[in-house]
Amino acid sequence: MDLGDDNLGENLLGKHGEYKYKAGELGEICILDNHYKEETGSGIVISSRLIMENFGGPNGIASGLFTNLKTGIEASPQDIMDRINIYNKNSFPPPKIKTILELIMENFEDPINKVLCFAAMVSLLIGYIQHGFPAGMLEGTSILVALIIIIVVSSGNNYLSERKLAELMKLSDLQDVFVFRNSEDSITVDASELVVGDLIKF
Repeated sequence: MDLGDDNLGENLLGKHGEYKYKAGELGEICILDNHYKEETGSGIVISSRLIMENFGGPNGIASGLFTNLKTGIEASPQDIMDRINIYNKNSFPPPKIKTILELIMENFEDPINKVLCFAAMVSLLIGYIQHGFPAGMLEGTSILVALIIIIVVSSGNNYLSERKLAELMKLSDLQDVFVFRNSEDSITVDASELVVGDLIKF
């Protein structure tokens, strides 16, 4: 979830009423070493001070997000859906896997492959002019076959690597978190299922 995106949170109306804070406002206080200049003077205000002064402390934030500081959010399906609709999901989009065509075209960024391709074309042309078909095509075809093998092997390996990397990224995103949801007893949810207002047990 991107709490720094001011476009999120435009419609703050949920089941309980209107949420007090936009995503961008909450984003300002998520990193506690963020520093902001005071309106007067040259001093600085850190985010923890903003929490107290502008947001009314933990109680003010919890109240604005309809969170109970002992039992967490109500956590009904509608409540969870409202929070997702207003603030978005707590996950990043999956990494884009390059297509086979993109991986094949990447091979031609290598100067050696460009030279081999050019050499094959020139060899085919000269061989055809000097010796005709098929005798004159042997050398150029050999270079072309070698180039195709290089491209197929390289693109195939890169494609498999991309797939494995995407699977590893999915696994690394899995993380159990203890939260209080409408109870003083914590439950375990995946980090991707967290919503704004959740009360987390450390």
